[in-house]
Amino acid sequence: MEDTKEAESAYNKIAKIYHDKRITGKDLNELSEQPATFSLLGNIKGKKVLDAGCGSGVYSRLLAEKGAQVYGIELSSEMVDLAKKHCAGMDIDFKQGSINKLPYANNTFDTIIASLVIHYLKNPETALKEFHRVLKKGGILIFSTTHPVLESFTKIRNNKGKNEIILSNYFSKGKYYWTLHNSKVKIPSYRTGFGLLSRLVYNSGFIVEEIKETSLSNKLKDIPSHLKKFIDTPIFIIFKCKKN
Repeated sequence: MEDTKEAESAYNKIAKIYHDKRITGKDLNELSEQPATFSLLGNIKGKKVLDAGCGSGVYSRLLAEKGAQVYGIELSSEMVDLAKKHCAGMDIDFKQGSINKLPYANNTFDTIIASLVIHYLKNPETALKEFHRVLKKGGILIFSTTHPVLESFTKIRNNKGKNEIILSNYFSKGKYYWTLHNSKVKIPSYRTGFGLLSRLVYNSGFIVEEIKETSLSNKLKDIPSHLKKFIDTPIFIIFKCKKN
């Protein structure tokens, strides 16, 4: 779909940079989003799990190590190639494709993880309805996205040792661009406020069981200098939903 073409092109260009950042263990994902997301999983041994927007296979590998039967789908062909290499020797079925049109039958999966992928979609309700379709009755969807506050910040400044966020356009469902550290490739994303996102989840047939908000704790050791501005500021939000 048109709203994903730009993101696909960007990630084809930065695939290796992205993967190398992820496997260091010192990325915002690993320090903040991953622990919160995986804390919501529960026991997935023997369950069919879809890693939706699987990137370079970082989570796919971890899910398989927990005993799940893992399927991964990713828009970027370069990312899919990296995922296959990262998970070499593991029985994981990777496909290139869009989460807006999943190539799976109805009622296939016990669990879906969609880590930091919803914000690349202009109309996330399409993907949410697809997740509902391919989940079994009572199945679990865990998805994370950039915190609406972080999506709307103009500046993060330090005031007497405390980080302060200056916001703008919080209620605007608009498009914005960002870059990975040490990369000049602009990555497109779409701003979706908390209220609208919650309605889309409900309207897609899900019940929200739990919501987690994450930040970087100042108790973490060896935080890279370029990430210290995120200490005690909202970074990601994670929804755990059940198919109704």
